[in-house]
Amino acid sequence: MRARKCVSKLTRWWRACSTKFIRTTDEKRHLKAYRTLVRLFDEIHSDNMTILKHLIYAKDDIQPLVDGTTKSRVSLEVLRKKTVLLLISDLDIAIEDIELLNHLYRESRAGPENQFEIVWLPIVDIDPKSAAWDMIHQQKFEELQSSMSWYTVHHPSILEPAVIKYIREVWHFSKRIIIVALDPQGKLASPNALHMIWIWGSFAFPFTKEREEALWKEESWRLELIINGLDDGTITEWMEQGSYICLFGGEDLDWIRNFTNVAKGVAKIANIPLRMVYVGKSNSKEQMQRIATVIISEKLSYCWNDPLFFWFFWTRLESMLHSKLHHGKSTENDPVMHEIMTILSYDRSDQGWAIFCNGAGLAMARAKGNNVLESMEQFDKWKDDANQKGFVNALHDHLKQKELETPHHCSGLILPAIDGGLPKRVVCGECGRVME
Repeated sequence: MRARKCVSKLTRWWRACSTKFIRTTDEKRHLKAYRTLVRLFDEIHSDNMTILKHLIYAKDDIQPLVDGTTKSRVSLEVLRKKTVLLLISDLDIAIEDIELLNHLYRESRAGPENQFEIVWLPIVDIDPKSAAWDMIHQQKFEELQSSMSWYTVHHPSILEPAVIKYIREVWHFSKRIIIVALDPQGKLASPNALHMIWIWGSFAFPFTKEREEALWKEESWRLELIINGLDDGTITEWMEQGSYICLFGGEDLDWIRNFTNVAKGVAKIANIPLRMVYVGKSNSKEQMQRIATVIISEKLSYCWNDPLFFWFFWTRLESMLHSKLHHGKSTENDPVMHEIMTILSYDRSDQGWAIFCNGAGLAMARAKGNNVLESMEQFDKWKDDANQKGFVNALHDHLKQKELETPHHCSGLILPAIDGGLPKRVVCGECGRVME
């Protein structure tokens, strides 16, 4: 009996030692692989295959990718010497992100040559090789994979722990999706090109910081920047015709009805062609769809039928804010950022808001709901200025005067998640004071 107990204790001891040895060996192997990745990104390579093999799959025993178009398995060779965008997310990636990236990807395929490829790397909290990875997780992965028109890894389990550690610690992936851009030699072009992709689409190629800076130098706060990627040609046609455009948002239907009717009346008196476009509110897709249905049925203004466009409108503005902050800009030294912050603060208020512009011109006037509505109702006070200065310039001056005469109430602003932390100093887009 004693001998049997001794053997049992010895067996448990041996198993514990073996488990500890295996765990220690695995940790050493993973640490070595992690350090190898760090070193490889510091080196110069003739193509991107070395980097991609260490990131995705290093062996040659399987084809690690799935082609989103044909749904067939392919090797990493399809990515050789191409700019590669690594789409990194968990399984909670928003369907809106996928739909917009599908549109971008298909649009990029229409050109004479494919400038870049996209590969989805799913980073999951549950070990895909463990029993905790059940049919629910597998089904969710397969549903997302089937909705993507680009390349995906055939299963999350092929991504090594060292790769996941690198993605989390070096590229700072948490929950919010990122798109890491690698150039044809595997060199890091951008740790997150998502924001410039949302702003400029494939025009942001090759997705470097230098390209982003060059694109911003060409931009100003104008209608084309605000609606880029959102227009089916309707708004552009109105601009070419010389129409005045009014973008407005909010979720108060009574205010929307009142404002659109008054604005149309003023346009008739001022003898200007006015086109109104409803751009919604960022907080509720279902609510926007209900409001859009009413606006269309009552013919209050033009608005998008697809709720995806409302989501993209606000996502693009947030991406502009991300981009500006990453380039060290502030509302005090950058006029475009000042306007972005102002519109985002309007969206967070319980009022409507509006921007007026003269077609493709740079003149703009914008204000919150009550101020812009009252200014429309008081058109008699500034109609002579409208004849002399132009409608938008006169409205801008009247709104500025109104702000000086009215007790000021600053808007709140909920900043979206900013990679690398929130800015230490944020200035109110309306009054210029530092926000709490």
